Amino acid sequence: MKILAVTSALPWPPVHGAAIRNGLLLEMLASEHDVDLVTLKAPHMTEMPRPSSLGRIVEVVAKEPSLTRRVAVGLRHGVPDLLVRHASWALRGRVQMLLTQHRYEVVHVAQAQLAPLVHDVKSIFPGQHSGPCVVYDAHNVESKLQHDLSNVGRGPRQLWARRQKRLLTKVESWLAKTADLVLASSLSDQSAFESLGGKSVVHLPHPILPKAATSESEARNDRPTFLFAANFFYRPNVLAADWLFCCVWQKVLRKLPEAQLRIVGPDSENIRSRLPPQASIGGTVDDIDSEYQRAWVAVSPTAVAAGAPYKVLSAIAAKRPVVVRGSGYVGLPTASDIGVSMAVTAEGFANELVRLVTDADAYESAVARGVEYLKQVHSVEVLRPLILDAYARVGAPRKSGHS
Repeated sequence: MKILAVTSALPWPPVHGAAIRNGLLLEMLASEHDVDLVTLKAPHMTEMPRPSSLGRIVEVVAKEPSLTRRVAVGLRHGVPDLLVRHASWALRGRVQMLLTQHRYEVVHVAQAQLAPLVHDVKSIFPGQHSGPCVVYDAHNVESKLQHDLSNVGRGPRQLWARRQKRLLTKVESWLAKTADLVLASSLSDQSAFESLGGKSVVHLPHPILPKAATSESEARNDRPTFLFAANFFYRPNVLAADWLFCCVWQKVLRKLPEAQLRIVGPDSENIRSRLPPQASIGGTVDDIDSEYQRAWVAVSPTAVAAGAPYKVLSAIAAKRPVVVRGSGYVGLPTASDIGVSMAVTAEGFANELVRLVTDADAYESAVARGVEYLKQVHSVEVLRPLILDAYARVGAPRKSGHS
C-alpha cells in the first residue's frame, strides 16, 4: 500500500528520541509498503544521507515563530503552544497537494504538533470510506507532560503549564477519537488514549538498534565518566542539569575524585557557565554513539520526562548502565527489572553512580539485564511485525508493487 508520512522534524540524523522512533518506524513500514515522507526542516540544517528504502521525500524549511507571536496566537485563538511552534502553511499545502495528486491508503502523522494535518485529511475526504486512513503516532501524552511541568513550575510558568495541559487534553482527545489508529509508545500511554476515547489504540514500544560492538579497553575513558545526553532547548533538562551540578556532583567527587562528567546535546553550550569541576560540554555531536562508548555510566536526572525512555534505551543499547531520577522515569518497566538504577534523592543518585563504577558485578549485571530486555521488547525484529500487523488492522491492502 501507499503511505504518506508526515513528521515535524527530519528523522535523520537519529540524535534524539523523536528522530530515532520516526526513522526506524518508517524503515519498518517501507519493508512492505511504499512510503513517501513530508517533513519540516530547520533553516541552515546540513544535508544528510537519506534511506534508500523511502520513496518521495519532501523537506519544507520552516522557521519557528517568535515568542511574542507564539504567546499572542496561543492566547487569542486558544491554540496549544506546541502546535503554534510547529505551524507551517507550507507543510500543510505540500501534504494537501500530494493527497490530491496521488492515491494514498494511509497518512501517518507523528506527534500531536501535527494535529492540523489530521483535520486536513478528514476535510479533504469527508466520506468515511472515501479517503486514506489516518494513523496517529503518539510519542508521548503531551497533556500529561504539561501536568507534570505544572507540578514543578512556579508562578507564571506554572500557570502557563496548566493552560497548556487543558488545551492539549482537548487536542489529544480529538486525535484519539478521530484517528483510525493510534500508536502509543507505552502501556500507560495506551490506557490514557483509550480513556480519551481512542477507538483503536495499539501499544508500539520505542524501537532502537544495538550499538556496534567495541571492546571495553578501546572504548571507555580511563577515568570514570558519566554522560548526560539531552536536548537542552527543553527546559526540564536545564533544570535537571542544575540539580545534577549543584546537588549530586560534589557528592560523587568526594568519593570518586577522578570522576568526569560529560554533557552533550542541542543547546548544551548555553549551560557552560554553570558547569561544576571536572565537567565538559560537547554541544551537538555528530556521533552520539561514541559518546556513549567512552562513558562508563549514563544519567537521566530529568524530573519531567519527554525523552527519558530513549535516554535509557540508548544507554542500554550501548551496553552502559544508567541511573535515573524516580520522578522522571516513565514509559518503561520497573527499573530494577531491566537493570536500571533509580534514585529519588540527590544522595541516593550519587550513591548509585559510585556503586556502579566501583562494583564490577553490579555493573555487569545491570548491562546484562538491560541488553536482554532490549532484545525482547525494543528490537526492530520484534517490532516490525507489530507495526505491520497494526497497519493491517486499518484495512489497507498489502503492497501491490506499483505506484
